[in-house]
Amino acid sequence: MNENQPPYQAKLELSLFLLRITVFIVMLAWTIDKFVSPGHGARILEGFYNIGGVGETVIMIMGAAELVIILAFLAGMWKKYTYGFVMILHGLTTFASWSAYIPPDVSLTFFAAWPMLAACITLFLLRDFDVKFVLGK
Repeated sequence: MNENQPPYQAKLELSLFLLRITVFIVMLAWTIDKFVSPGHGARILEGFYNIGGVGETVIMIMGAAELVIILAFLAGMWKKYTYGFVMILHGLTTFASWSAYIPPDVSLTFFAAWPMLAACITLFLLRDFDVKFVLGK
């Protein structure tokens, strides 16, 4: 630890790094799904966002763009934009799933989106302190 650092600095940096890694893992799973099962992505767009008729090719293009962005997010590059993108994308997904939180259709799995949204917001707000293992400043 640097002698001039506040005592909490190393813990903060590690905590933000761990949040970045774990948010990336979830986002990567959703991104891979766009390539492995693009039809699933099309059904999600139709079922949760009322956007129908999206072909599998479009879903895979969205997946490719998303992959580039989340890899930059993992690397800590262009934080204002990549962290913001991840936060907004996950926020939209969380709120689009509103029916899963209301009885009788409650799905407990969907509730995991809320702490992840808090992690995304935390990373965005504290992005200037997320400096451990980053490529960008």
